[in-house]
Amino acid sequence: MVRRVGRPCQSDALETRRRLLDAARESFTTRGYDNTTNREIAQAAGITTAAIYHYFPSKVELFVAVFVDVQHKVYDKFESVMADHETFLARFDAIFDAMFDLSKDDPTLASFVVGVVTEAEHHPDLRDALQSVASRQRNFLHTLCAQAQERHELPESLPLQTAIDAMNGVIGGFARLAVVVRDRQRLRAVAKVYKAMARSALARATVS
Repeated sequence: MVRRVGRPCQSDALETRRRLLDAARESFTTRGYDNTTNREIAQAAGITTAAIYHYFPSKVELFVAVFVDVQHKVYDKFESVMADHETFLARFDAIFDAMFDLSKDDPTLASFVVGVVTEAEHHPDLRDALQSVASRQRNFLHTLCAQAQERHELPESLPLQTAIDAMNGVIGGFARLAVVVRDRQRLRAVAKVYKAMARSALARATVS
């Protein structure tokens, strides 16, 4: 059993914050924003309820911190695998493989991402707080597509923003599917289809 403590000393503050973020993500994902309480998060993290406020003064700030943490987990992984490849299609494949691995290692990541839009729609204060956070997703997709465009790997008639929006839809769609479908073989089959579709769509792209 985890020992419940009050305010932690500086040496274990980061570890405590990590436990809080993990516990909050689990609760937000399984119970939703409204039904999540500081008491259950504190209990899961092994601290007192009052101690949460030393880290996150409000539930809105805690949710935003979880959102930022999830973005770092996902896009650090995407950027890492993308760095190993030079072409758009190779990067596209690597991103899908990374999404598959992430959904396997921690299903709550995709579940949380999918739930963010719904929660923001129902809570204006949460929506406003989330909009103030820099989007790792937007920056990542812009870099991915802009570099592909510079290398003439995308059709000349395809606007950059359309390419970004398409990638956003593909990644978001696979994340939602991963939440509903836990069958790994089915997800692998879908990823294979997405990869084939990307090759078909870019078959007539001008290559430098």
